[in-house]
Amino acid sequence: MEIPQATVESIEAAVRKLAGPDAGELRLPAPSKFMSFFADAGLLQLVISWARKSADGRARFDGIDSSDGGFTGKLETLLGRPYALAAWVMAKVLTDTNGKRIGRSEGRVYTNYLDAMDEFDFPRTHPSREGVNLLCVQGSSREFIRPFYEGSDGDRKLRQFGEIRVVVQAALAHIAQEWPARKLLDISEAATQLTRELIENSDWWARADERGVFYSKGIRAITFRLVDVDDELVEQFSGNNTHVRNFLIQSLAEDAVRHPALGSDKKKDLRQLSFVELSIVDSGPGLARRWLSSGAEDKRQVADVWELSIEEEEAAVISCFRKWATSSGDTNRGIGLFAVARLLRKRNGFLRLRTGRLSFLFGTRSAISDIERRLTLEKKDVSQAYLRLEDGTHVFMEDGKMLFFLRAWTSEALGAVEGTSFSILLPA
Repeated sequence: MEIPQATVESIEAAVRKLAGPDAGELRLPAPSKFMSFFADAGLLQLVISWARKSADGRARFDGIDSSDGGFTGKLETLLGRPYALAAWVMAKVLTDTNGKRIGRSEGRVYTNYLDAMDEFDFPRTHPSREGVNLLCVQGSSREFIRPFYEGSDGDRKLRQFGEIRVVVQAALAHIAQEWPARKLLDISEAATQLTRELIENSDWWARADERGVFYSKGIRAITFRLVDVDDELVEQFSGNNTHVRNFLIQSLAEDAVRHPALGSDKKKDLRQLSFVELSIVDSGPGLARRWLSSGAEDKRQVADVWELSIEEEEAAVISCFRKWATSSGDTNRGIGLFAVARLLRKRNGFLRLRTGRLSFLFGTRSAISDIERRLTLEKKDVSQAYLRLEDGTHVFMEDGKMLFFLRAWTSEALGAVEGTSFSILLPA
């Protein structure tokens, strides 16, 4: 089975094939130069899901010949993509393009990446200037990377907000070197809040399975990417999702800077806007299984989401977003995902959530207006904290007003993935 082209639609098609006869070997071609929004997180989750399902899985790195003099350089470029590094860590067997086995310590490339992450050397964590990758590799000697964690090996804890803000600012300064200081501070404030909330959530939900047994191998990834989108690139970056397309078009219409039509086939001025894409991906059991084993009133362990009906799984995921809901056992927690959604509304952000057999989105001012209109048309009791509209949209209320919503990413049935991914777009 080959890693697909970097669009969400092709990745979802590959997820559905994970149960098929060709899923024993995963082929990883050279990285694509173009990746649509949310594809990076989708590819990482695809590899994680494949590794969890394939006890004897072989990861074949196509285009990389271990006997070739350029082996180390090519491997370095490939492992700069989180999905490839996840395959390197989690696959049972690694081979080159000719099927020859590769040792995990080959060329020290993997160790060099851990060094770069641990030493705050962000330019070395991604093969291009447009991204920064920070990965915690469970089962390795350095699971808790220093940029986000402090303390001794036996007592690691997430750094305070101010310290993480310095890290996020440094990451953004690397990928957005032309930004003035005021803009860097403004975007990093929001990105830091989202990063810290979601990392903390991932730490609680992702390191152990539904029984509470720690995984021997796993990944928790935080990635930053800066993408410039203009009128002619909307279709490419949005794929087939009309909600993403509407979000990009609306953002361009309201916040973009107009540039002369140099190099444009349409011979007219183009609107252009930068987006920070922030993704948090983990290799845990997923939101529904973790909630049912730790947070639900009637707790039970579910080894596979296929044991649940779609309705049961959806109800469990939505429970994670209810204000003050927690599965950690810590009564001081429980506001994390709710706070993330609140901040997205404030910053006009867009979210894609993928977990189990479900995918949801939040975003676009037009969708918000539509939902507010539906609340009136369907005569909903807006004093309630949570409402479900007739079209299946989940609406979360605060003080009689809609705070945020979760709407299905697609009407098509999705394959099951391991872990949870949150991918967020922030207009910059």
